[in-house]
Amino acid sequence: MNMTPRNIILFALAIGVGLVAGFAYPIIGLLLLIPVLGYIAFILFNNKGAGVADEGAAQAARQFIAADGKAAIYIMRDGFVGGQQGMNVVIDDSLTSQFRTGRFVMAEVEPGEHVITGRMAAQTKGSAVNHSVTLGAGECILLDAKLNVGALQGKLEFLETRDPAQARSKLAKLKLVEWQ
Repeated sequence: MNMTPRNIILFALAIGVGLVAGFAYPIIGLLLLIPVLGYIAFILFNNKGAGVADEGAAQAARQFIAADGKAAIYIMRDGFVGGQQGMNVVIDDSLTSQFRTGRFVMAEVEPGEHVITGRMAAQTKGSAVNHSVTLGAGECILLDAKLNVGALQGKLEFLETRDPAQARSKLAKLKLVEWQ
C-alpha cells in the first residue's frame, strides 16, 4: 500500500468519522454498509476468469523457455492486495485473458516489440496500463503484475524479470491460465 502522509491522514480521518457517525447514528451506518456490500458483489461478479490449463501444459510453461524462432511473454499475479479481483490482460490487441492472484499466462510471440495492457476488472478502460517490451528470438520475459493501492484507487504496474532461475522460482507455485 502506498502510505504517503496524505493517505495516512485521509485513512485516519475516514476511520474517525466512521466511528463517530456509526456510534451516534447506527441506522445510517447500516444503510451505508449496503452500497459497500453491493460494490464488493459487483467486483466479484465481474470476474470472468479464463480456465486453468492442465498440469502438463503448466509444467512445460514453467520451464521459461521459448520455442525455436519465437519469444515468450509471461504475466503473473502473486500477492494479497486485490487478489480476488480479476485482472484483464491483453497482448498486442489480440491475446486476451483474465485471472486472479496465484495464476499466470504465457504467450509465445514473434520476436520484436509488444505492448501488454493490463487493468483490474472493476476499473474503467481509462485506468488501463500499457507496458512495452522488446524481445529477440529465444528470449523470455516475466511481468509480475502488482497493484499499488492509494487512498481511493489502485494502479497496476508490471515488474520485469528476465533471469530464468528467478522466473522459474516465481512461477513454481502458480497455476497456468488459458487465453480466452
